[in-house]
Amino acid sequence: MSWAEPEAPDALYTTADLFSAWHPDRPLSAADTFDFRTYAAARQHGKAALRVPPARPVARARAVHDGTMSWYLNERVAGEQVVAVMGGHRMARNSEGYRLVADLTHRLAGVGFLLVSGGGPGAMEATHVGARASGSSVTLEQALAMMGADRPSGDGDDGTLVFPLHAADELFVDGRWDRLDEANVERLHRWQAPAFALAAATAVDPGPSIGIPTWLYGHEPPTPLATEHAKYFDNSIREDGLLALATAGVVFAPGRAGTLQEIFQDAAQNYYESVADRFSPMVFLDVDGYWTQRFKVQSVLSELFDTEQQEHLHWVTSVDEAVDALLAANPPIADGR
Repeated sequence: MSWAEPEAPDALYTTADLFSAWHPDRPLSAADTFDFRTYAAARQHGKAALRVPPARPVARARAVHDGTMSWYLNERVAGEQVVAVMGGHRMARNSEGYRLVADLTHRLAGVGFLLVSGGGPGAMEATHVGARASGSSVTLEQALAMMGADRPSGDGDDGTLVFPLHAADELFVDGRWDRLDEANVERLHRWQAPAFALAAATAVDPGPSIGIPTWLYGHEPPTPLATEHAKYFDNSIREDGLLALATAGVVFAPGRAGTLQEIFQDAAQNYYESVADRFSPMVFLDVDGYWTQRFKVQSVLSELFDTEQQEHLHWVTSVDEAVDALLAANPPIADGR
């Protein structure tokens, strides 16, 4: 196989750009997409090649690609009130957390916020389910049902409820980028199928949202439910930029290492007010004490921030509380809703 890395795009990616080769009746088509082929090309020199390009021309091409992507992304969100949602990539589609995130983003999109996420599975995907249904004739309940949210918890997952892969090597035989593990590619396709079906059902009138994924975690494909995608090679640029865009606030759903990293990265931006000279609200979905008791984030941030800064921290357990916190922190949205 001869797969090449892409040149700089002339706009944000669309789902058609990334996934035109995906077909519901061809399980191996998951590996035929532009997105997958770009990932395979990026890995052909080994795992480290996604962080340190193997040659100067490759490094230069990736830098131009990512810089161009940032340009179009910033142009796209100018004048928008952007809210980002962070959370675990293995959040099940039939979990309470998934439904909570989808309900929240549906409400936020309905009052004019532009939703963004890391663009991958779990809580990120739920973000785009809610936003997409906000503009559609397909209701949120119908959308969630199509994703499997109405299935009983623990009722024999067939590989469609929880993202099935743990590492990039699972898609390749012996870690070789040019030898596909066909069984795992088929597992990936089976997991993608509900999202592609929902994307097709809402293609005429989707509510807008932007996914911001990275080929560093290329085995986690972007969700087709985002209406636009800003995909990066360099995860550090993508991660910092995603948080910086969300000047209207960041919502932290339950998650683990990646979400904890994002919490403290956002906290650093806010502590120094390095983005737009303001403190962007931090809203924690503290279901069952997830952030106050289990990971005790509240106690750390209370030591970091002064009393005035802590007014921008919100520990909530319901959609109403989260929406109220974000609306109170932001001026009226342009269309007056």
